[in-house]
Amino acid sequence: MLSETPDTTHLAEAVPSARRQETRARLLDAAFEVFTETGFQAASVELITSRAGFTRGAFYSNFSSKEELFVELFNRAYGQRAADLRTRTTELMPHLAAQQCPISTEEAAAYVADFFFETGDEAKWFALETEFLLLAMREPSESLHFTDFVSKFRAELADLVDEILHVAGRRFSLPSENAMIVLGSVYERSFRISAIGGYDAPEGLSELGDRIAELLFAITEEIPT
Repeated sequence: MLSETPDTTHLAEAVPSARRQETRARLLDAAFEVFTETGFQAASVELITSRAGFTRGAFYSNFSSKEELFVELFNRAYGQRAADLRTRTTELMPHLAAQQCPISTEEAAAYVADFFFETGDEAKWFALETEFLLLAMREPSESLHFTDFVSKFRAELADLVDEILHVAGRRFSLPSENAMIVLGSVYERSFRISAIGGYDAPEGLSELGDRIAELLFAITEEIPT
């Protein structure tokens, strides 16, 4: 005879898992704030756990070291950034597809400006990336993580740009990987300037639309019909 008592084993296992995920998320959120405020070297485990409302025990039951936490934080941050860009690309596609005439430089500049609108987190992003770069320079074991993140993010961005260009009726006139190095350098410079001087700083993100649009028309061509 089958027991009428429901099997709740999987539920019992799921609850700690959900709680653990919440704990990790809170530790990562706290670490993001602490790392961008004090820097990696000055950030202590105690400061991070205190900000998250936990003890050292909660930290070490989830991460073996501060370095592991930092890499996980960077991985999450890059994932969120990539997802955000994919969402913006999806929103942009219908507008480009509806274009009746070839896109102009001015229209491209407006699209770029909307695509890279101000988020308010530019300074924190810059601080986090700089801390990771410094960590990679001090700890060779972390350098591979940094280059992997950068390469992966640039590859994802290249795919998105290729999609956008195709819908706009254009294509790169040079290998896309080379084009992305050029475009990435322009963006990163503007990003650094805005992170330090504000979104509207001269040559910062507020001027990125015109600069990227002009460059795009220099390194792309219309797709023959």
